[in-house]
Amino acid sequence: MNKDNNFPIKYAILELKEKGGYITNYKDIVRGYIVSKCWVVESSIKYFSDGSSKLFHKVIFPYKDLDTLKTSLRNDDQYIGERVTINYDFNYNPYPVDVVSKLFDSYEDAKIIAEEKNQEMKNNIASKVYFSISDPRFKQTLSAYEHEFAEQLAICYLFEKLSLLKTENMTITEGLSQNKELQLLKKL
Repeated sequence: MNKDNNFPIKYAILELKEKGGYITNYKDIVRGYIVSKCWVVESSIKYFSDGSSKLFHKVIFPYKDLDTLKTSLRNDDQYIGERVTINYDFNYNPYPVDVVSKLFDSYEDAKIIAEEKNQEMKNNIASKVYFSISDPRFKQTLSAYEHEFAEQLAICYLFEKLSLLKTENMTITEGLSQNKELQLLKKL
């Protein structure tokens, strides 16, 4: 990666995923939401038929390999992998990108949203229990799912901590506000 790229840097919410296996039809499993610094590579507006619009951002997170951290924890290490290299496709579009709807200037503001998303995941755990509430197995199964969620979330928080430590040298770009971007894009 070019060490002196000039992409704007902001905080965003990273959806940490683990690779799924046969049981999940090889779909990734969302384990939690954390705050991470990111490079902003593109912003665009999507217009809806009701006249509303929404601003989206394509970003590149420097670290997002949860599987590597989990593997390293089994070996009593805390390694989150190599920093993501920004590559370009044939049309000079950067990748690997994630799409987010909000960018933040401060960690604290982003953390509030990440915690809301994690709480929402926790609140939905009961819907995964296939027993009725009156069944004695319901409470035991719910407790096991909640315990697993707490363990997975603790690993996500460790990932967040390690990622923020490794990106201390990335300075948040001032003057790039979501409201200004929306106004600029709407003028087009």
